[in-house]
Amino acid sequence: MWAQLRCGIEPKTLAAVAAALLAVCVFAVHHFWTGRPQTVRAPVADAPSPRPTPAPPPMAGRNGQRVVVDIVGKVRTPGVRRLPAGSRVADALRAAGGVREGTDTSGLNRARVLTDGEQIAVGKPPAAAPA
Repeated sequence: MWAQLRCGIEPKTLAAVAAALLAVCVFAVHHFWTGRPQTVRAPVADAPSPRPTPAPPPMAGRNGQRVVVDIVGKVRTPGVRRLPAGSRVADALRAAGGVREGTDTSGLNRARVLTDGEQIAVGKPPAAAPA
């Protein structure tokens, strides 16, 4: 009654204004409550995982006693060779009669252990890995 006499506002209008003010207050409280700073905790450090041990070189071949490799490129006698399991690339080159003079062998890892069924290309650029 006071608002009607003092300001000339109808009770319906006063109720609408009060509802709008209440909605604005609820929105403001919600906005400030969700935007408040929150404490941040440091992540818990996991125990260091053990390093994987390298697997022993595969003992290739059907019975584990011999490997068969194909030696191609700039060697004296290219072809298929049967070598003892655990042989290295250097052993395969020796079995092929050695590398021809003037051949670039910088792309070969002569200390690598051979696996059954592989091909050793001597004096050729290494093939690009598939994408």
